[in-house]
Amino acid sequence: MAKTAPKPDRKYSDRTPREERLEREARKSKPVSDVKSNARAKVNPDGTKTFDQSTFFASCPREVEHLLEKEIRGLGITRIEVEKGGVAFKCETEEALDVLLQSRVASRVFKEIQVYTITSEKDIYTMAKEKWWDKIFSVNQTFKINTLFDRETKEHFSNSIIFSQLLKDAIADNFREKFGERPSVDTGRPDITFLLRVERKPGSDLFNARILVDMCGEPLSNRGYREESLKAPLRENLAAAIILTTDFDPSVDLFTDTMCGTGTLLIEAILIRAKVAPTYLKIRHFIEKKVPVFDFIKHPWFIVDRKSVRLFDDKAQAIYNHSLSALNELQTRQFFGFDITERALETTRAHLYNAHIDPQIVTLNKRDATKITPMDEPPGIVICNPPYGERMGEEEELKNLYRDYGENLKQNFKGFRAYIFTSNPLLRKSISLGTSKRYTFYNGSLECRLLKYDLY
Repeated sequence: MAKTAPKPDRKYSDRTPREERLEREARKSKPVSDVKSNARAKVNPDGTKTFDQSTFFASCPREVEHLLEKEIRGLGITRIEVEKGGVAFKCETEEALDVLLQSRVASRVFKEIQVYTITSEKDIYTMAKEKWWDKIFSVNQTFKINTLFDRETKEHFSNSIIFSQLLKDAIADNFREKFGERPSVDTGRPDITFLLRVERKPGSDLFNARILVDMCGEPLSNRGYREESLKAPLRENLAAAIILTTDFDPSVDLFTDTMCGTGTLLIEAILIRAKVAPTYLKIRHFIEKKVPVFDFIKHPWFIVDRKSVRLFDDKAQAIYNHSLSALNELQTRQFFGFDITERALETTRAHLYNAHIDPQIVTLNKRDATKITPMDEPPGIVICNPPYGERMGEEEELKNLYRDYGENLKQNFKGFRAYIFTSNPLLRKSISLGTSKRYTFYNGSLECRLLKYDLY
């Protein structure tokens, strides 16, 4: 009797037939994203392999995504997908470094290292435990995990902390099995931070769990010129986004901040005028003091990429050299700042000093914004971020400020374009000027408007 050939070992799935069917249907119905698809190797005729570009994600304040997309496209990157709260893009590492170094509106830049398709929380541990985490960071480095759900995921999973804990356990157990010890968690300032983004696949019961590594460490919005002890109303990247939304033409326009406060709008406008990268102060520390100012500099995945390391050094040196010359070549009497308190002006002067900007570049005066007049002839923009009236009883008092400020613009700034950034709809109605444009922003969770007034 002939022997029956042995059947090959079958790899059993721990998913139910329904789950497998849903996954097959999801793959058929949803086109694969050119940006978010996993990196795959293409086998060349000579047997060598060429890997697809990596996926990165740059986060930004809400309603600023279009500006970030424009910046990224301006750097020559074309494989882009705009999302809520940021932009995903696929490119080489050296191109992603340009985004990190040059973007004025990005908050952070992440590198995607893995995507899992999951049905439950437990899948995270099972799948992540098998990854080569020692290629990403070492057992001697500390780490932490932040987890974000999209809206649909929140309806299915109730606790993002569980996801963070399961991924943490998977990483720790992976290291322990390989090396007999595990890296420590540091929720304050770790060596490496992972972002776990869980998103529901459209039309299915499946979820994408994307694991990204934060390349920045400190947010890109922290330029380095503001005093840490001072609370400012605008983050630097939001201030830059506001200026980029205006029609400010750095080559011909005057720039006047009538309530300059900590000087953030002024400084960001000067950096735009000088075409100086917003990371130039961090780069100065890197060049002059050999400080690893971005987390990716000390990540093993980057250190072994000698080409990217060399290109980063070249890019950093170019930014350093340009900032030294460009900030010293700015003309005077283009930037003007006013405030009603001497303390605010002193803060602005301190921030200009920290930013290595010659104080002669900016003309500062202690004046009431409702009574100032132009320091020079138009064209130019007049901008301010007035108080919103957060404290009880302030709103009535501020109505007079907004009304009188609008009247002063009408009487004394003909030929200029005025912009007011505020979150209070009642106060902006006190300005008896017709708005020519309105733009929505979010200052943290606070919905704001940038209002434009053409003054004739």
